[in-house]
Amino acid sequence: MYPLLGKYFSLIQKVIPSKTEGVSVGLDIGTGDCKLVQVQGSLDGCVLKYWAVESIENGDTVGTIRRMFEKLSIPCEVVYTSVFGKGTLIRYINMPKMPLEDLRNSFAIEADKYFPFSKEQIYTDCYILDEEIKGSQMPVMAAATKKELIDARVKLMTELGFHPGFIGINAVALANVVNVLKLNEKKDDDMSIAFLDMGESISNLTIMINNLPWFTRDIFSGGQEFTKRLSNTLEISLDEAEEIKRNPGDKKQEVLNICESAVANMVRELRLSFDYFSTERNQEISTLYLTGGGSMLDGIVEIFEKNLDVCVTQWKPFDALKFSSEIDVELLKQKAPKLGVALGLALYSL
Repeated sequence: MYPLLGKYFSLIQKVIPSKTEGVSVGLDIGTGDCKLVQVQGSLDGCVLKYWAVESIENGDTVGTIRRMFEKLSIPCEVVYTSVFGKGTLIRYINMPKMPLEDLRNSFAIEADKYFPFSKEQIYTDCYILDEEIKGSQMPVMAAATKKELIDARVKLMTELGFHPGFIGINAVALANVVNVLKLNEKKDDDMSIAFLDMGESISNLTIMINNLPWFTRDIFSGGQEFTKRLSNTLEISLDEAEEIKRNPGDKKQEVLNICESAVANMVRELRLSFDYFSTERNQEISTLYLTGGGSMLDGIVEIFEKNLDVCVTQWKPFDALKFSSEIDVELLKQKAPKLGVALGLALYSL
């Protein structure tokens, strides 16, 4: 397997010390919880060794992560993690044809032409999406992240006693799952697939063609919008709204009706993005895959499918993995939508 992240960019890449061969850990640090995935590569494919989702209580991110790592089936020193949201940007641009190393050197000088930050404030890298395209220009994906975000992640990992083997961006981690596990084998040149990673406050849309991303954007709306709308409409506390969102019982239809109005803004943003992408790339979106904690709302697939002229389904990347005997498969199915980014990071070194 040759992961997309390996060919992509690493905003910080350090010398990685020796570790248990074939074992890798991905850590996704969110705003409300942390997600961890440990996988082991083999000749037969990837084996899921361990996973965890832990809520961050009272802002104690360090304590939350420590508890997760105490339960690892195989100890590790190297952790692959990521950043997201404001302060991270991905651009898709055309550049004159040149080798990747020359492109990186050139881009480092001209980065402030493409990002609303000075080059002194950011780490940047880029990747050539199509090296065989005809003509004098080539499509490039360029990424930038504010140094303060990366430096904070490095400090956190060091405080925990880990080596940050790789720090990337959430959207690329999701794309890495598709690329490594070959989840999109259909090579229809006229169709693309989209992924909507619904977080608590930020959702990310990534559109892919032939296992490579060609469009990425953040939508500043997520599962918190559902909770707030339920709280206001039903006149209950946010904690009560969160609970009824997770376990609606006989109030399922009422919950869906309330949440559908909260989805309206996201639907508008998706339509704009799909229309833009279809015009720019002359590609239709065939399927929208939902993932992330916000996608766990029972009935959310039907809401999106009703409002968008595309097939919508829940993304199930773990179906492509084997599981160790310790894995509780039923519990994994319940939490799997939250684990996509962590899985993509864990697959980086395999």
